[in-house]
Amino acid sequence: MQTTDPKKKSFADIFAQWEKTPEAKKAEAQIKEKESQPQAPRRSINYEKISADATIDLHGLTVAEAQAQLNSLFIEAHKKGWKKVLIIHGKGIHSKEEPKLKKAVMDFIEHSSYAGKHGIPGAADGGSGAVWVAVKK
Repeated sequence: MQTTDPKKKSFADIFAQWEKTPEAKKAEAQIKEKESQPQAPRRSINYEKISADATIDLHGLTVAEAQAQLNSLFIEAHKKGWKKVLIIHGKGIHSKEEPKLKKAVMDFIEHSSYAGKHGIPGAADGGSGAVWVAVKK
């Protein structure tokens, strides 16, 4: 686009003029060199093998109390940059009906913006009565 004032140059004119300079050629060469270098592969974290940064035991809590505790835990974990937390919800063998805390914990994990990948830990960490959760950044 040309301007009506002959003293003023358009951006396209200025850019075209700059592209001919040694600085522009050097910048273009640096970009091409960087693009041609192999990128280091991204390493994914094996959450099953790293230790939890924090553990919370929800035994004896009501569903509402457990949800409040989980909310506080994940807010703190996110702020502190933790990678993994361990939640002990129990197996529900003392529940008169179905295990309520396990269901509440899984619902929380599925709907939390801070909870990521999750799984059942080994027996030493609670087995089916617990769950580890990766904390999203």
